Amino acid sequence: MKQVIKPLIGTVCALSVLMTGVTVFAEENKTTPSGIAYGDIGNAIENWAQDNPGDYSSFVTAVFDGDGIIYQGAFGYADKENNIAATTDSVYEWGSITKLTVWVSIMQLYEQGRIDLNEDIRTYLPEGFLKNLKYDDPVTMLNLMNHNAGWGEGTWALQTADPEQIVSLGEVLSQTEPPQIYRPGEVCSYSNWGAALAGYVVECITGQSFADYVHENIFGVLGMEHTSILPDHSDNAWVQEKRKELVSYTFDGSVWNPNGHQLIYINIYPAGGATGTIEDLALFAQSFVREDDPLFKKPGTRELLLSPSLCLGDTEFVVNCHGLWADEYENASVIGHSGGTNACSSDLKFDVESGLGVVYMTAGGWPAVPSIIFGELASYDLSSYGGSITAPGALKGTYAGCRSNRHGIYKVMGLFSMLPLTYNGNNEYSVSNMATLTQISDNMLIFEQDGNSYPAYVYKTSDGTTIVSLGSQSFASENSLKVSLYLLILMAIIAVAGIFMLFYRVISIFTKKHISYEGSLFVAFSQICRVASLLPLILLATKYSEQYGLTHTQGYIVFAIEAVCFAVFAISFILSGRGLIKKDTESFLRLKYALSVIGNGISIATILSLELLNIWGV
Repeated sequence: MKQVIKPLIGTVCALSVLMTGVTVFAEENKTTPSGIAYGDIGNAIENWAQDNPGDYSSFVTAVFDGDGIIYQGAFGYADKENNIAATTDSVYEWGSITKLTVWVSIMQLYEQGRIDLNEDIRTYLPEGFLKNLKYDDPVTMLNLMNHNAGWGEGTWALQTADPEQIVSLGEVLSQTEPPQIYRPGEVCSYSNWGAALAGYVVECITGQSFADYVHENIFGVLGMEHTSILPDHSDNAWVQEKRKELVSYTFDGSVWNPNGHQLIYINIYPAGGATGTIEDLALFAQSFVREDDPLFKKPGTRELLLSPSLCLGDTEFVVNCHGLWADEYENASVIGHSGGTNACSSDLKFDVESGLGVVYMTAGGWPAVPSIIFGELASYDLSSYGGSITAPGALKGTYAGCRSNRHGIYKVMGLFSMLPLTYNGNNEYSVSNMATLTQISDNMLIFEQDGNSYPAYVYKTSDGTTIVSLGSQSFASENSLKVSLYLLILMAIIAVAGIFMLFYRVISIFTKKHISYEGSLFVAFSQICRVASLLPLILLATKYSEQYGLTHTQGYIVFAIEAVCFAVFAISFILSGRGLIKKDTESFLRLKYALSVIGNGISIATILSLELLNIWGV
């Protein structure tokens, strides 16, 4: 019955809001890159929404070109439980589309001669602000735009569910600075922290908060009256109240968590804090294709912003245009940015050549609007890039996503992004049995997944690390993660075994069959600690999705647990080792000592391999 009712409800939801779609204007004889007449764009989107009610809970969307908004519509329910339909006045979170306000701000300052894109950003920051730089090389604003300043994501929480923990941009950046892993310019590794740092540079240059600057120089100029950017939306009372109507749903239509509204406060707000209506987002997106763009005084500034700033290796494949990511569809080459928060997903894309673009925001689902406008994602023709291959099969091994900083407890998150490359012969590799990589020259590869093919580039960094880059996503050779994973699995098995051993010990004590021996108390204590030592890893895994890391309080608790456990493991290891080598130790005790040595040794090795004792900086 449930399987029948759910699609029926979805269909009713879609039909009930189809009338919210509005075609603002439609020019005759104009068509989208996919071949749809402007006047039929609304029908195409509404038909998709009606035919695919199970693919979304709610979404709002708009199609625009340089002359204005062509179509905007809202579909589904912002709050199913309370029967609140999504409308074009509903507010959604932009997520990482917010970063485009940073890059626009930077280009405005560039136009005014107040910043040099190739100057070391330390010129504009307070002295000594960056403390975790590994390299002396300059970090430029262009590095931040291209996400190749050397940072991945950090360990400390970048957002919070507690409004009392909202702090200033400069303070949160100083508290959460991740280690620099790569030499600037060598590896493209998407960094929320780096984009937020660019927003702080705007503060340092202008003397205004980033929020005030954006309201004055972007939102106000474009007439965006229904958009906020501060973490708690306090810069726009209308948005702050309206946001309470939106419930976040998972892709299967269920409420995300007990706090369905998912009011999470993004402290590094320039990287993802904007929230507002679809019309406001469309006005912002449209500014990129307007000939009379009011955000810049010189036409050359916008042209520079939209020009390629990063290509895939030494190829002609464009990866980034000063902070905007490039995508290839069947009928158009587009640039833009997607976004995702705990509550919402979003997308902004436009074709520079035709000036046609699309935006959408959703609280559960993945609307196919870009494909309706531009066609399906394109498969690349890489036949002209073939060449000799010096060492066939040399790329096999384990790779990890470069966004993980691969240090300390955060290494655990890298375990979830590991990609084992298995060599199949004929220059083809299997990628976790989910995709294939075909090497066609020493540097070029074809990445194929779900019927689509994309260019990939392989190279070595200055320290000899092999990088496989898919553009905005890069993966680094990382065999040590395998060792960490095996040790972690062994540690978990030993912890589970320790529970049974402790249970047996308690039963023995109650039945008065327990025989104490030298060091037995510490052995028992170490078994308890082996269970406790897994708690920090569980804490990280559960809190990561909520706040992108641990708060400092959580970090200190983790450090304390790990420090105590490590000390107990070390003492128990020594005592058990001493008992093991004693000549008069009885055989049944020798077995207990041996098991204790093995268990404590693996626990010590796991902690050291994950660097839990040095990541917290305490």
